[in-house]
Amino acid sequence: MKTVLWRGRAESAILRSIVLLVIAFVVAAVVFGNRYADPSEQLRGWSWLAFAVPIGLALIAALLFTRLSVEIDDDEVRIVYGYGWPVQRITWDRVASVQTIHVRPTEWGGWGYRWVPWRKGTAAVMRAGSGFRFDFANGKVFVVTVDDAEGGLEVIRGVLAKK
Repeated sequence: MKTVLWRGRAESAILRSIVLLVIAFVVAAVVFGNRYADPSEQLRGWSWLAFAVPIGLALIAALLFTRLSVEIDDDEVRIVYGYGWPVQRITWDRVASVQTIHVRPTEWGGWGYRWVPWRKGTAAVMRAGSGFRFDFANGKVFVVTVDDAEGGLEVIRGVLAKK
């Protein structure tokens, strides 16, 4: 097992709450609407799957992509989403530079995991505030929000100095 030199976290309780409230509203609206719909129009049996599957996927996404932790060791940076899965790995040989930045979600396409073509990169934005900006040798960028990014940057500088 690798020794984690630094660990930081970020989560968006507000985003998770909003998604869960929207899901609850949609479920209530469909259940209520189904109850009072014409009997020939009501959802029955397997037809509930067309409703339940997207709701279940939205719920899973809300739990997985509204919380993350960043772990730094001598070989890589791991961004662990949700409750341990999925895991994104960034090896040090791909990294050209790292800096701390103040992340504004609106500059990165909003909250959550974002593909941002106009910035040539991706971002994992849980909230506004401190974060890392990884610039890669191929010109791409990855941004992640994390608490105590300055402390993490000191550890990253120490690791990169050894490389």
